[in-house]
Amino acid sequence: MALRDIKGHTSIRELIARAVARDTLPPSLVLTGPDGVGKRRLALAVAELLNCDARPEAGQADWDACGECRACQRIRRGVHADVLLVEPGDTGAIKVDAVRAVVERAAYRPFEGRRRAVIIDDADRLVPEAQNALLKILEEPPDGSVFLLVTSRPHMLLPTVRSRCPDVRFGGLPTSDIVDLLVQDHAFEPAAARAAAATADGSVARALETGSADHLQARQSAAAVLRVLAAAPNPKRRLEAGKELVGGRRGGKSTASTDRETLTRRLRALGTLFRDLQVVSSRGEAAWLSNADLLTELTELARSYDTHRAGRGYASVDRAVQALTRNASPKVVVDWLTLQL
Repeated sequence: MALRDIKGHTSIRELIARAVARDTLPPSLVLTGPDGVGKRRLALAVAELLNCDARPEAGQADWDACGECRACQRIRRGVHADVLLVEPGDTGAIKVDAVRAVVERAAYRPFEGRRRAVIIDDADRLVPEAQNALLKILEEPPDGSVFLLVTSRPHMLLPTVRSRCPDVRFGGLPTSDIVDLLVQDHAFEPAAARAAAATADGSVARALETGSADHLQARQSAAAVLRVLAAAPNPKRRLEAGKELVGGRRGGKSTASTDRETLTRRLRALGTLFRDLQVVSSRGEAAWLSNADLLTELTELARSYDTHRAGRGYASVDRAVQALTRNASPKVVVDWLTLQL
């Protein structure tokens, strides 16, 4: 995964390339930004660039990994001895034993490459003991290792960890880049790719989710809530309606983590419906709709949700999603939201 293979984030890619070329790359970084925008891909591209056997000499143009040498190929296949990837286990957490294992390996010189790259994906899933186990090596990093912590929730990292790792902040991807990725890498038809990208809010992962069963269930739940709230019932009925959003994923295991993810998915689906209601209420083009297959139902709902109410609803959903990312109580978030709509 060379830097040139990553869509978007031009300034970040150039910054990383210059830092590696000048040998000024910090020994630890937090790659932070929305889910599904390429943070992990960039971390792997950094590992490839650090260890490429055929990268240019310092000062040459197009500083990047070749993507073809033995080291690049081994990194792409996930079998390079000096690229260590740490991910959440079956419990959804990264335990202290996994961190201790990579810390021990990182203390030694690289086995086959120039630099050992330790990539911790979903670093916000590190349990506190695991984060504490990282502190010593982040404070006194060995010359041969680089630590890259990838997360969409940096506030979940301990302040002592964050203070040792400069942030590299990613934004969302342009819709056109998401469309290209869906067509080229995931065999989407162009029209379907454009529809998915329009609702993705800059995230490839979210775009891929659009056609999934989980997304369809989320949309069904969101539409059900809109139907109940359309008549502006009393507060007690509104709070009852919110239970449709808080309930666990149908047909799957339910944990606090998966319930939060399910709620976030349902809120985002609710947001796209409110956005479509604004289009319908203002008599906009059907081609602008994210949920064009629901046009009949949207037209019916638009009798209760005019442009003003739909816009207020969209803004309230956005605030609710932001509160969830800051670890607010799902029940409190949903109760507040249903009273706003």
